[in-house]
Amino acid sequence: MKKLTTSVLAVVLTSSFALVNAQKVDTARTQDIEGVVVTALGIKRERKSLGYATQSVKAEDIVKSPTNNFTSNLSGKVAGLNIKSSGNIGGSVDVTLRGYRSMTGNNSVLFVVDGAPLINSYTSINTSGLAIDTGNTISDINPEDIAEVNVLKGAAATALYGSRAANGAIIITTKKGKRSQKLDIDLSSSISYSAINKETFPTYQDKYGQGYGTGYGYAPNDFFEEYNGQPMSPLYEDASYGAAYDPNLMVWQYTAFIPGSKDFGKATPWVKAAHDPSYLFEKAFNFNNSISVSKGNDVASFRLSYQNSQGNDILPNSRLDKNAFTGNASYKIADNLTANLYATYVTQGTVGKNPTGYHGMMGNFRQWWATNVDMYDQRDLYFMDRKNNSWNMMDPENTAPLYWDNPYFRLYENYVTDSRQRFAGNFSVSYDVTSKINLLGRVSHDGFNYMIDERRAVGSLPDAMSIGPGTGNHPSGYAVVNQKRNEENFDFIATYKDDVTENINLTALVGTNVNIQKFYSNSQSTQGGLVIPGVYSVTNSASAPNAPIIRDTQKNIYGIFGQASLGFFDTYFLEGSIRRDVSTALPAENRVYWYPSVSASMVISNWDFLKDSALNFGKIRASYAVVGNDTDPNQIMNQYNVGTTFGTPTFFYNTTAKNPNLKPEKTKSLEAGINLQFFKNRLGLDFGWFRSDTSDQLLALPVTLSSGVAAKFQNVGNMRSQGMEVALNLVPVKTSDFTWGLDLNWSNPRSKVTELASGVENITLGSFQGGVTINASLNDDYGTIKGSDFVYDSNGNKIISAATGKYLTSNTNSVIGNMQADWFGSVINRLSYKNLALSFQVDVKQGGSIFSLDQYYGLATGLYPETVFINDLGNPVRNSLADGGGLILPGVVNTGTAANPNYVPNTKRIDAESFNAFGYQAYPASQFVYDASYIKLREAAITYSLPKKFLTSTFIQGASFSLIGNNLWIIKKHIPYADPESGLSAGNVQGYQTSVLPTTRTVSFNVRLNF
Repeated sequence: MKKLTTSVLAVVLTSSFALVNAQKVDTARTQDIEGVVVTALGIKRERKSLGYATQSVKAEDIVKSPTNNFTSNLSGKVAGLNIKSSGNIGGSVDVTLRGYRSMTGNNSVLFVVDGAPLINSYTSINTSGLAIDTGNTISDINPEDIAEVNVLKGAAATALYGSRAANGAIIITTKKGKRSQKLDIDLSSSISYSAINKETFPTYQDKYGQGYGTGYGYAPNDFFEEYNGQPMSPLYEDASYGAAYDPNLMVWQYTAFIPGSKDFGKATPWVKAAHDPSYLFEKAFNFNNSISVSKGNDVASFRLSYQNSQGNDILPNSRLDKNAFTGNASYKIADNLTANLYATYVTQGTVGKNPTGYHGMMGNFRQWWATNVDMYDQRDLYFMDRKNNSWNMMDPENTAPLYWDNPYFRLYENYVTDSRQRFAGNFSVSYDVTSKINLLGRVSHDGFNYMIDERRAVGSLPDAMSIGPGTGNHPSGYAVVNQKRNEENFDFIATYKDDVTENINLTALVGTNVNIQKFYSNSQSTQGGLVIPGVYSVTNSASAPNAPIIRDTQKNIYGIFGQASLGFFDTYFLEGSIRRDVSTALPAENRVYWYPSVSASMVISNWDFLKDSALNFGKIRASYAVVGNDTDPNQIMNQYNVGTTFGTPTFFYNTTAKNPNLKPEKTKSLEAGINLQFFKNRLGLDFGWFRSDTSDQLLALPVTLSSGVAAKFQNVGNMRSQGMEVALNLVPVKTSDFTWGLDLNWSNPRSKVTELASGVENITLGSFQGGVTINASLNDDYGTIKGSDFVYDSNGNKIISAATGKYLTSNTNSVIGNMQADWFGSVINRLSYKNLALSFQVDVKQGGSIFSLDQYYGLATGLYPETVFINDLGNPVRNSLADGGGLILPGVVNTGTAANPNYVPNTKRIDAESFNAFGYQAYPASQFVYDASYIKLREAAITYSLPKKFLTSTFIQGASFSLIGNNLWIIKKHIPYADPESGLSAGNVQGYQTSVLPTTRTVSFNVRLNF
């Protein structure tokens, strides 16, 4: 022990000596360490003066990996920022900061570009039915236009933005034209290759084929039906709990009954298919090209850029095409008058979005599949005549699908398309009245038109549509949704800066903001099918279409605000702000709300006794803030809705009563932290603690049905979020040619429901198949997963029914998990040697739970290897009990009475020959709740920058070549055959998986040229 201690001490002393020694030759300046950051309203501030937490991300870290949604590249780069991608083409990325604040409202951060907020709309899916993840609109930003990202974490940091920034803000500064004698041209071109990670897709058992067990009537082998005196697989079944494979056994299978099939009219060997559903996925190629031109001088500057991104996804007949045009300009009209302009126009279209939910195609592969079905046969049968030649047919005479379409028919005929056209821009004028007073006027606009449609071809399996007002199952059909969303902001800000004395400085501002938000949506669909095949229009409806669902809303927020910052001796800083908002979404008597903030910081490295120490920068900070929040429009007055249930318009009252007495939500936030930088920025630590309480939550709570409604909007409840953050930066080695840098980010935000309305103990956030719900439960952590559980004796043993040999289960109100992680973090290594740079990032998430409907059903239907094993008797578990099959579930049975129980080990063997012994047939929902922890190699990149000496005689000013890998390796996970990060969509409802796409590994090659 003494030897070990001495060795550790030696390492510590050696490391300290190396860092101290390096300090003598390091040229980092204190100004570089403290820095200047862009804060709320686009105001630049010295980092040392801030009493709240911020963290910056460099442009090079955002553009390193080509992506269609730059927010995914923020994963692991900021402590407390949780990034989760859905994995769908054009799909959403869930972005939350420091946990959750609103139980049913928006918990996403505010995105701000060059001082103006941008819309980040998305679809939050909270049921297990078919639904479309429409993506989030912040993906429209071209990452090549970003100069820097600064994340404002606390409410004090974002109070000036009002309620929209209650969850924090991500401040984006775009690249500008630089002073230059020539026209600067930057070109970036990349190609990306993606393939599925087979660890995140099912591995199928290879012993048994189609069916649900015995009882089909073929005398020699009851696992089959009889056809012409020979065995026939049960064509209409969608499970793999059938007969054992035997290559010498000839069986009539579905291909024998489809004219034109290579096997038409004949029996084929009873073997597992050579090509399972993993063979359906294609290799995805994405091409991302961006070019910009810029120039500047003492009077004016400009920058114009164009981005084109296009490529296919892993599903056949899926692709994304995107074009973005962006420009900004600055012109000094006079020495004290400057105008600035920013504008971007983006078009994006996708084909083949994968619907999520229970009956999605991935659910077919993960839950209800026959392992004797060959995917190449399904492909060939579809392209033979482009008809729905499914493996899951009614019977030999009626080959229409019973439960599942041919996957290729579904992809090429029943697909979803969407398109978005967006324009965003802002114009500002800055006027220096004097050297101390500045006036800023700014107007900004952001808006987009969005269209999504879904088609279902004639010949399809009748099913619900993913979008639109259509009801019931549709044998064919068409649905379309058109949306328009716009937001305008008008700002006026007056700023005063002055050195009051030699040691006291003051910065103060007052301003006003007018925010106008408009939303329009028109959703229509056919009813009862299509009259003319292949004509996709609502007017081609076989029955009278249901009335369209139209929403047309507007909300105005009128705000005034002020802020004052005092600095003393360049060491002590105090700041206060206050904002008053008036929201038209609230009733007249409650629509005015105020919220203040106060923060302080102290630069301890300026203290005399620390000036000559290894600590070259140190700061202590603390802040307190109150942020108000309103609600969506149309939550005050009750209204009638229209329906066409019987073909005639009928009007009905809203089932959730509105409330004319609503008040604004309020979030009270407290944080404290310390920032320490040692050895000329070679070692840095930023530690923070935070807590926020959001009260008067705007919730739709159940009320007595005698009131005429099922629920009513009310102001009730409180949710507390608290945790710690750590950001560590270390440069262990630094020489003239070689540098090794290490960044670590860690956070453990946790949100808990501390108060609900009197008599209310739970709010259901999402309700899903399997009897599973995601909840906000009183005195529990937010995101409680509830469902059926095992029943336990006093010693914690699972109780089994003596009669059935299966587990006793509780009702579906048992707590079986929680969607929140215990903590998450990342480690980023950066190594550079001369012109060669290498970096890699490992992300870690510890804790949290996720329920898998795929395992719930897929194990029951016998898809997975876990349902095929040798039992305790040394026999195949799927043998009959007479042949030594079956299994004994571990647990205890009660041989006494309910009043006086006597528990003994279970000895009853259950039959596993037929559909009965696995999955939901034998276990409660809690069996399929998995630890959501993971360790991932998120990113690895190697870049070579061409030495300047090779470019001296060319017109090229700089050139670099990069090879990048993303999601290369899931080092550790617990959920089988899936990625623990995959889910339904962005939003509050996480912790539930069904029909998810497999994760892809992506390798990209990038070339950057500067002219």
